[in-house]
Amino acid sequence: MAGAGATTETLSVHEIAALTDAQLAQFMLKHRRRDGDFDLPIDGWDKLSTHDRKLLAERLKLQEQILSQSPATQSRPLNLDQLDARLRQVSYSDTVPQFQKRRPGRVTPPYSKEDERRDQVDNETEAYNDLVGHGGRPLYPISLLEHVSRDFNKYREILRPFWSYPRDHQTPWLVFQRQLNRWQSFRKWQIDNRGLEDYDGGFPAFVEMMKRLYAKDKSTGELAQLEADSSWLKSAWLEERRARRWQRRWQRERGCADFSDYVNAVRRRLARHGFTRPFQLKEDPEQQDGLTTWIEYLCFEYWWLDRHKDSIKRLEPDHDRRWQELVDLKVPKPHETKEFIRTTPSSIERGRERDQAWEARQAAAAEARRIYSLTQEDPKRMSIPKEKRIRMIQVANKTLVAAQQRYESTRRRVEMVTTFIRATFDYVDAKKDAACHAVLARWIWREEQ
Repeated sequence: MAGAGATTETLSVHEIAALTDAQLAQFMLKHRRRDGDFDLPIDGWDKLSTHDRKLLAERLKLQEQILSQSPATQSRPLNLDQLDARLRQVSYSDTVPQFQKRRPGRVTPPYSKEDERRDQVDNETEAYNDLVGHGGRPLYPISLLEHVSRDFNKYREILRPFWSYPRDHQTPWLVFQRQLNRWQSFRKWQIDNRGLEDYDGGFPAFVEMMKRLYAKDKSTGELAQLEADSSWLKSAWLEERRARRWQRRWQRERGCADFSDYVNAVRRRLARHGFTRPFQLKEDPEQQDGLTTWIEYLCFEYWWLDRHKDSIKRLEPDHDRRWQELVDLKVPKPHETKEFIRTTPSSIERGRERDQAWEARQAAAAEARRIYSLTQEDPKRMSIPKEKRIRMIQVANKTLVAAQQRYESTRRRVEMVTTFIRATFDYVDAKKDAACHAVLARWIWREEQ
């Protein structure tokens, strides 16, 4: 793993929000300057819902505790007020500046594309081994990994179930890490739905996990400090436990009082999706055979698919109402569909339209000032007939008023389109997630057969 500053790839806030806690900590660790401040290459602050913004702020605060409390680094606390302001900000161009501008001349260690690829292969290999070791089924044979890493588009159809999904900061072909994250979540699901104790080793295990994380980049000094004194991690561990309690309460089959209720819920959910093969869950998931566990995993992913579909159903009326309001006000142009306005070409188009209106207003204002000076202040103004001077002022003022009205109209139109886009991000994301999750569920079903 390269040191901090090894990569300058800019990530979207949605990619950041999709990271696991360990990935988020590693991302922040990689982008901390030598002075201890954070230099996070993040874009798209205007694209988070209020709920997601709150969750991201809480998670960044947690990781800031982990990274800033280390005596070795004396890192500055992450400015969450500034972060929240960035997240709420909307610019006319539908984008906002980076969280922090990069300082020119910053020295970074040499890190080639080949170095990055080798690190990615190592991370994928580690995830593959963990996945297999915990009973998961890899998407493809490990023997293909080297080929996939060098020409991943050639293998895109094989990788499709986990191609950039679930959303995270990784490049599209890093599927084993995504698979491992899903499988780990499923294992927690099994425990939670059975009402079993969730012993994960407690604080000592959390410390060991962070040691493994810091060991990938020893240049920061955290590993040595952590080995000397781990007490500064305690508050971060307690916060993680709080998040785990929330997951245990809400991410499960509802209305189940005991294991038999859960079994019936699994059968009903699978049947709704057309899966009727007989199976028998075990109260102790460790006693289940691999096929039964895979069927239960299919139910887990169907639970998420149904959740995304429920989100679509819940959010669609508001989305459609907001779009109809724009149509009734004749805001969209004939070629601007609700899909097109979310694209980069559309954003560029609106930005250009606004800029042109602004420039026209500025030019009209400059011309009006010139005419006023020429007809009212210039010592030679009397050489121009009075009637002509009046007409010149009237024409200049009329042009300025028209330019001002055009600019205000354009500005309002762009703002209304941007407001619609921001207000309906959750709906669009739910549709994308449902479509991708359907592909994932189909792969799991085929694997069962």
